[in-house]
Amino acid sequence: MPEASQELRELMQHRFGSLDSESPSQFLESRGYTLSRDWTWSKPGISTLKDMQRDEFDCLLFLVHEWDYGSLAPCA
Repeated sequence: MPEASQELRELMQHRFGSLDSESPSQFLESRGYTLSRDWTWSKPGISTLKDMQRDEFDCLLFLVHEWDYGSLAPCA
């Protein structure tokens, strides 16, 4: 069941024209993020959520809350 806030859902609708998972995922991938098999995201040089740009964070948060993706993977 969708659990993203109404505000975040409206932001994604405005940004991508839909509430699917594909558009935010493609956006993150275009920014250099990689989705792992355990549904977490990683990007070289990004070790905490605070390191992310706001638009990247919004997409990640939407995927986590609305589609049950994992969050940012811990750095090795």
